[in-house]
Amino acid sequence: MSIHPDARRRRFAFTRRRLVLVIGIVGAVAGTLIFGLAAGGASVNPNLARNSHAALNNGKLLPHVSGGSEVSFDEERQQAADAQNGAGTADLPPDASASALGCANRGSATNPRVNQDCTLRRQAEEFVAVNPLHPENIAAGQNDSRLGFNHCGFDYSLNSGQTWGDGIPPFWQHLNPTTGHTYDAASDPAVTYNGNGVAWYSCVVFDINSPATAVFAVPSTAGLRGSAYSNIGSGPSRFVVAETADNQTFYDKEFIAGDPRSGHSDVYVTFTKFLSAPKCAIGNHNPGGYCSSEIMLSHWTSANGGSWSTPISISGNAPFCVGGNTFNKQAAPDACNFDQGSYPVVDPADGSVFVVWSNGNTPTLVNQTLGRRINTDGTMGPVVRVGSEVDTNDANCDLGRGPETCVKSLAVRTNEFPALAVDPTNHNHLVSVWQDSRNSPAGAGLYDVVVSESTDGGATWTDRSTNPSASSATVLQGAAGEAYFEPAVAITQTGKTAVSFYRANPYAGTDGMGTYGYGMRSRAAGGSFGSYTAVSDRQDYPSPQANPTQAGFLGDYSNIAASSAAGSNNVFPIWSDTRNASASLGPDEDIFIKSVVLP
Repeated sequence: MSIHPDARRRRFAFTRRRLVLVIGIVGAVAGTLIFGLAAGGASVNPNLARNSHAALNNGKLLPHVSGGSEVSFDEERQQAADAQNGAGTADLPPDASASALGCANRGSATNPRVNQDCTLRRQAEEFVAVNPLHPENIAAGQNDSRLGFNHCGFDYSLNSGQTWGDGIPPFWQHLNPTTGHTYDAASDPAVTYNGNGVAWYSCVVFDINSPATAVFAVPSTAGLRGSAYSNIGSGPSRFVVAETADNQTFYDKEFIAGDPRSGHSDVYVTFTKFLSAPKCAIGNHNPGGYCSSEIMLSHWTSANGGSWSTPISISGNAPFCVGGNTFNKQAAPDACNFDQGSYPVVDPADGSVFVVWSNGNTPTLVNQTLGRRINTDGTMGPVVRVGSEVDTNDANCDLGRGPETCVKSLAVRTNEFPALAVDPTNHNHLVSVWQDSRNSPAGAGLYDVVVSESTDGGATWTDRSTNPSASSATVLQGAAGEAYFEPAVAITQTGKTAVSFYRANPYAGTDGMGTYGYGMRSRAAGGSFGSYTAVSDRQDYPSPQANPTQAGFLGDYSNIAASSAAGSNNVFPIWSDTRNASASLGPDEDIFIKSVVLP
């Protein structure tokens, strides 16, 4: 799916045009809602319109659809971004050479390549899970443009990640019941296993010439181990979590988590439901009519042959959330409804779910990470404050949609989406991580990784203070000029914690094309984090900005999973890098993984 520099950045524009919501700061002048028209006059979902990135009058940026969806949409609007490349070289066959089936020669023994296509098209934004019954079985997913426009790709390994098979899920037969046609593109891949050893795969799908949007989640079988997934037929399907074409709704940024307890088949999906309407186009900074973006949850159970429950909002209300009625006057003032980037985990002891997400309902320009527990009977605990998301010192780049949070040296979009892990040795111990610019010079975007944790099941967290400088959270910082971004976290079977992330190198050149690598830091239970350890074979891969069809996007997240083998300290970080290249186009993003035994 070759991506134009304008590319799709599903960036939760909390992309960080993050919203914080200052009460009563919105101008009174009603703005004109631009529901841009696509070819043929069809209505385009306003949440995807190029000019729909919104902000409050004080400059606070509002949540927005995440990068993957935006980039996909932009490509489609250009009727294939490849054609925008002046030399037209993106339309030619790959100019690399293959020496093995699946182009396996494009990885290494220490960094096996996960995706196996030979297209030299982008794969990015990866997720990984380990089978709780068969530790040698690993499933993964990534954004995948081998078919043209961005879709979701899946991967599987039967030998602990040494070799891989891959494919595209059968999502392109289903007809939206309102529009009567199939979907154009997809984004936000996620994968999990339940306690029966069944792999599940999910992503969001959407259209270009209509407001159709949906969330799909499909199972493999215990025997197939993630090597193939269920079809979604053209008509109604029990594997459709949510679906609409109402011109006011867009589903984005879904993640999935299975119940790992032996014999349990339950699976949970969380996602963001963006709502827009003309009535919400208040002031000059909300042209897309953004109303709210709440976190939704759906539960798969095996009862009645298996089905997804009707999604419910888990965003809730809290005394530390303000301005919930800024745009929708019918909402409560204390609603926590400016959300994006949710991440669920299932408690290995009782099967309840804990979810973290980014939120902008704050009275300052500093946003927050929130969390909530959902019990197996559907009851919910209170919304809690997991920590501060400081993006006031973020770097901004204009990659075609106006200023967006970015890694400046690489010219790629980034975000503060949180990740989450639960300790298999102590289910009350939770660890959440996100990138943060609290220690960066203003505008430099020298991001650190905040590590906030709870030892009481998520009731309280170490970064809960509203003053980041007074919090007791651990902050992982790089050397002078380095940026740590898009972190992930896993906890091993012996309670060791591993945090993996991209590292952008110090950059002082003039060509706008920096270098980066992927690495991690880890600690034993109760200990301190050790020094940076390289995970990718090299730490100086070129920015995708050097490739005009992949510029601006490295994915919204990376990931890591711990082995399920008893007593294991093995983890599997997974990421995208540009070690492979086309002579005509430059760096090509592929997915890589490494097996790491923590010290």
